[in-house]
Amino acid sequence: MATDGLTIPVTLHTRDERRRAERFAAAMPVSVDGNAGTTEDLSSSGLSFLADHSYEPGARVEVVIEYLLDGHQYPLTCQAEVVRVERVGERYRVGARLAAQSRLEDIQVADAGAVEPAPGVARPHLRRVD
Repeated sequence: MATDGLTIPVTLHTRDERRRAERFAAAMPVSVDGNAGTTEDLSSSGLSFLADHSYEPGARVEVVIEYLLDGHQYPLTCQAEVVRVERVGERYRVGARLAAQSRLEDIQVADAGAVEPAPGVARPHLRRVD
């Protein structure tokens, strides 16, 4: 196969550079299946946290992050899958991927015709999805 001198550079990434979502360092209280821990970092697709005991890779866990905003605690609850565990002194650093939410719930929606939008805001067009 002849080439025309055209080359396409391909950047090789390390494991940390391949992450799909940007991570942010954050030390916040977290509860994992009812056990206390502390987050180390968060992203839109996962988190890592320090815990007093180990978790099995592949395990599904319920994660509740205690988010503090304007002096009020707001618990953020999500499901995650443990992807890695490493011992750090007497504790464990656990990496978990946030699970996609597949559960649908019925919610009550106000009658769009009864809601007056603010001046300059278009009236929303809502339709029922079955």
